[in-house]
Amino acid sequence: MFDLISQAFDRPLNVLQMARPPNIEDGLREQDAAEPGAHRPLEDIVTAPVSWSYADPDDKAAIVKALTGQDVLVGAVFTREMGLSADSLKMIALPAAGFEKIASDAVPEGCVVVNAYEHEAPIAEWVMMAAEVLDHEVLKADRLLRQNDWGMWIFRRPPYRELFGRTMGVIGLGHIGRRVLKLARAYDMRLIAVTRTPPSADEAREMGLAWVGDQSQLGDLMSEADFIAVTTPQLPSTEGLVGEHEISLMKPDAYIINPARGPIIEETALYEALRDRRIGGAAIDVWWTYPSGPNDHTTRPSKYPFHELDNVLMTPHISGGTYGTSERRSRIVAENIDRFHRGEPLINVVSELSRV
Repeated sequence: MFDLISQAFDRPLNVLQMARPPNIEDGLREQDAAEPGAHRPLEDIVTAPVSWSYADPDDKAAIVKALTGQDVLVGAVFTREMGLSADSLKMIALPAAGFEKIASDAVPEGCVVVNAYEHEAPIAEWVMMAAEVLDHEVLKADRLLRQNDWGMWIFRRPPYRELFGRTMGVIGLGHIGRRVLKLARAYDMRLIAVTRTPPSADEAREMGLAWVGDQSQLGDLMSEADFIAVTTPQLPSTEGLVGEHEISLMKPDAYIINPARGPIIEETALYEALRDRRIGGAAIDVWWTYPSGPNDHTTRPSKYPFHELDNVLMTPHISGGTYGTSERRSRIVAENIDRFHRGEPLINVVSELSRV
């Protein structure tokens, strides 16, 4: 989406990155760029004249101090303290999709907020991987065979199920939700969805949806789907969206897969349903608790022992962290910086946060 025309600049932009500066000594940047998965930093992609500054993302005091005099901030966090020192900030460019860490009341007047998606391909792949791993009991089969236990052998157990013909339900039809539907359709799954703003009948048919509704029909989706992918953003209206009642509507052999944000699902309700085996299982990539900093290696992702359950697939918020996501997001951020300098329409304006 292209939106919002700003005033062109006749001087270099002052841009602060919440990142450590790239290593350009002894040609290391060129050498690293040849490594598998490496991508060019923003400094090599932006074409507009820019005066670059950097602040360690783990040093809050340094970020606050460095914001003075900056036109653009590249980062996914913006606090009230940062807002007080942002005396000339005109754009916050998130190198990510989620904007729940941007304090809306801290964004200065006249400042636009833009974000970057580009993570839907790997996250959708993670969703389908999780569906297969859970449903085909891959982890159990791997664990037993490593112990020379052939209990999962096809000749020693009943046949297991397949994704073919089963129902994939998607909560949220943004970039990720639509990509999940595209992949699930390739598995010949039946597709259903709920979203805040349902698409037209023609769009729904193009996506292969059996039906699509608004959030008032969430209960129908929860009771009908064999796999439920949570792909809606975290907003005040979506926190706790999937709670005890919604989970109670799930089939006893259904799975819920969450690559979105932890608080969208009620923590206690999910844990108890899994512990008591009232649902088939869950794949969780996003959590309710995260490390406090780079040296915190002891924080558990939940107040509950999900790690003790054998019907849960746990990953540490990795589903979108691919080489491709990083490269594509850098290009979106760079494009917005260039457009902002030229006074052209911007990409992915977050209207909920922008104050222009």
